[in-house]
Amino acid sequence: MRPTDIDLSGYRQSTAIVNGLVTTVFIPIDDRITQALDSIADNSLLDRWILGTHKDLDAPDPDAACWDWRGTVTAKNYGLITVTRSIADRCFQVGAHIVAWTIEHGTVPRWALIDGRLLRLVLDHTCCGADPSCPGGRTCGHRRCQNPACLELVTIGENVRRGKGRHGEKAAQVAAEARRRQLGGI
Repeated sequence: MRPTDIDLSGYRQSTAIVNGLVTTVFIPIDDRITQALDSIADNSLLDRWILGTHKDLDAPDPDAACWDWRGTVTAKNYGLITVTRSIADRCFQVGAHIVAWTIEHGTVPRWALIDGRLLRLVLDHTCCGADPSCPGGRTCGHRRCQNPACLELVTIGENVRRGKGRHGEKAAQVAAEARRRQLGGI
């Protein structure tokens, strides 16, 4: 997608590490999760996130590789937390790992400008790729991980390439073939 294809007036420009490289990113100005964390109406969000991740309100063990979500999960095995933006607003649900990233780093950037194209960003659970015994997909226990150190900002394409299922394998093969063509058929 070209930068002119999207109205970026509701975003602020910043830089972040995406796919391992420092990149220009676009962060939503009106982010519901950040507002909820700042809101008096939902001052319990941080406490509820900690309770969903830990046994009590103590700080998480920084040496633990994964912080498993103990609350509600989606059909795809991602942690889910309910957020209230203000007293008058309705509640909405969001991935608990997104709340973890927001607490640690601020609002999750939505777009990255890479090679003159705007690419949609997602959070990848790097702990899944680091665990050779992890089957990936819906049965992946790492999708419940809330440790911000296990989360990495990547493009959707990179996230698919890192996947362990058939889509990830195919995407990795296509990417390798494209790199070979770029290098002159090596």
